[in-house]
Amino acid sequence: MRANLQRIRQLSLGASVWAVIKARGYGHGLDAVVDGFAQADGLAVLDIEEAVFLRSRGWTKPVLLLEGAFDHADLEEAHRLGLDMVVHTHEQINRLFARYERSESAGTLGRVWIKLNTGMNRLGFPSASLPWLADRVEQMRRLLPAGLGMMTHFASAEDAEGVHLPLRLFKAMTTRLDRHPDEPLSVANSAAAFRHSDARMGWLRPGLALYGASPLPDRSSQQLGLAGAASLCSRLISIQSLEAGDAVGYGGRFVAKRSMRIGVVAAGYADGVMRGAPDGTPVWVSGHLCPLVGQVSMDMLTVDLSRHPSAEVGAEVELWGQALPIDHVARHCGTSAYELMTGVTERVPRRLSDG
Repeated sequence: MRANLQRIRQLSLGASVWAVIKARGYGHGLDAVVDGFAQADGLAVLDIEEAVFLRSRGWTKPVLLLEGAFDHADLEEAHRLGLDMVVHTHEQINRLFARYERSESAGTLGRVWIKLNTGMNRLGFPSASLPWLADRVEQMRRLLPAGLGMMTHFASAEDAEGVHLPLRLFKAMTTRLDRHPDEPLSVANSAAAFRHSDARMGWLRPGLALYGASPLPDRSSQQLGLAGAASLCSRLISIQSLEAGDAVGYGGRFVAKRSMRIGVVAAGYADGVMRGAPDGTPVWVSGHLCPLVGQVSMDMLTVDLSRHPSAEVGAEVELWGQALPIDHVARHCGTSAYELMTGVTERVPRRLSDG
């Protein structure tokens, strides 16, 4: 994780870096991210509970609440914790003004980031809101001790032309809001940081790349200089010998065409392995890539050991990680590394390694 953060810094051209750690650090665990990203300029979270944990662990640098405060209680906690906070709705700005009109003084809010919608059409103020927003921006500049920032999020940053029109719109919108030179910008996610040098400004917001997966469909994590931050591992707990015509697992999806050995791995969809993983999905078994065969069940999956005739019960298995990049597995499963990372369940034991 430290190495991946350093790799992002090599691209940053002096920009600051928010390490995005939502979804428990993309499934890696909050304990891991506090240490792994200790050199980040700030951490970006989704939930107030994540921010509370970070402060309890002694994190004193900025923490950004990516979707802002959804109610008065969230806003009060953001003040108490000194969080940076995104605003992306009229209601959030009105709630902020109402608090200051009441002259409540508990805590000091960090920087407030105005999110602008440049085509993603999820969160943020569209161009049509700018007349209303411009008046509120002037008020916030007078009210907020830590000041303002402005941000957007790209829908297709992995594409060669994916940020050009949104970035042009974003610059036009910030100009209409009379952005001050000392008000920072934040636009680049992982894909934009690697693909688009013109998006490496202000504060980068990498997520996926920090955990060692490639954000680009045409470049592997190794080609981008990233290292997998986690390995999902298990062992063989049984080996079955099949004859031609024997089926494996629920529904008999896989039928042996010849005599063969099948390894049973103690990992299933209750651990985060995709239930829909197709036959042929690679599994690393003590130094050999062996294809998954048959339906993944709740607690087990099965692999063809034809390429590993010496495999025995107890052999180490890696579903993805250092030996088997998560991007490679995700492609076979028709999904993304995001889904695999965040899908690992709480019942899987975690072991942290400080390399």
